[in-house]
Amino acid sequence: MIHRVFTVYDSKSEAYLQPFFLQTVGQAVRSITDCVRDSNHQFNRHPEDYTLFEIGSFEDNTAVFEVHKTPVSLGKCLEFIEESPSVPNLHAMKG
Repeated sequence: MIHRVFTVYDSKSEAYLQPFFLQTVGQAVRSITDCVRDSNHQFNRHPEDYTLFEIGSFEDNTAVFEVHKTPVSLGKCLEFIEESPSVPNLHAMKG
């Protein structure tokens, strides 16, 4: 099965957070949206500092990683605070 690889960039620390794996872009957006809406989460306290990126994929049957040459931005966490978050071109993305 192919798992997509995502990370969040922290503009204040100028570093990417530990990658995480999910099957679809939609799952990653939902996960980040949940974090942003949680008042106890760091993404909620400083949503303007964080951006969600897709950075590649991992095939668990072959242990092969494919890494994007350039991380693909899926949106700033600030965008995910709205009750009905929208990500530009989300439906155009695979997944």
